[in-house]
Amino acid sequence: MRLRKILLLIGFIISGFLTFANPVSAMSFSADFYGSDGQSGKIYIDSNKTRMETKEMISITRYDKKLVWLLMPEEKIYMEQAFNPEEASQKNLPSNETSSDEIERVFILHETINVYASDKYRITINNQGSHYEWISSDPGITMSVKTAAIDDSWWNEYRNISLAVPDSNLFEVPAGYTKMNMPPIAG
Repeated sequence: MRLRKILLLIGFIISGFLTFANPVSAMSFSADFYGSDGQSGKIYIDSNKTRMETKEMISITRYDKKLVWLLMPEEKIYMEQAFNPEEASQKNLPSNETSSDEIERVFILHETINVYASDKYRITINNQGSHYEWISSDPGITMSVKTAAIDDSWWNEYRNISLAVPDSNLFEVPAGYTKMNMPPIAG
């Protein structure tokens, strides 16, 4: 059972990198996140720190320290892994800034996503194809609020966005957690 949770945790962090990676230029905010794959939880971002929470696990990415902490709250254990932000995808960067791999951004229409007035774009990323992205045009919330595949095979979105700066303690390993060695990853 413990090995299964470790493997789930590793899968979670890898999918987290691909979904919500590298918020170095992002604004500070918190939001609920939802995905078409059933994944949901809470995300907190403060400049160079990200925390993603789901029912079973928590991921804290510290770009300033080039570390990722994977926490399993039920067991009060965590794993630490080095992180190289240059290798992470910026597909869903939570801001209105373009990815360095973006080769085209075409405006589609204005519409409301949840409660956010948004501009829908078709974004083409070098070597990754195209997807849709809705950028909020609400004052103060100039960020991506939803992304989706062109063929509707997947989507991710933020709801209940708060622009309050998250508590800095959210980006640290909580007291009482025991460090566990990361199992080797074949590759």
